Amino acid sequence: MVANSGTAAGDGRFRPLNEPSPAAVEATPRGAPKAMLWRGTYRRVVAVHDTWRIDDEWWRDEIARRYFVVELEGGRRLTIFHDLVRDLWYQQAYDAPKAGAPMGRKRAG
Repeated sequence: MVANSGTAAGDGRFRPLNEPSPAAVEATPRGAPKAMLWRGTYRRVVAVHDTWRIDDEWWRDEIARRYFVVELEGGRRLTIFHDLVRDLWYQQAYDAPKAGAPMGRKRAG
């Protein structure tokens, strides 16, 4: 049995996880990122390793985003996206599943 600590169980609100943060990105006329402000310095995008688009919730608040996994000069990889509705760029922590990696958790026993 656990003793009652006397503290409240929480404020009842949810805290968003993996919240995107604004990013300063310079893009080509076709919308591909070519440079990004990273830790106070503009760094050239040397490779785009993956890209995908999400379009959702048109019946409520429209979401239209184009994601990019980019590599900056110096080797840093980041996931960024362009909010196509608001024309703003964001960085978001995201690690794509690795090829051949098992999906989900392994069960003990």
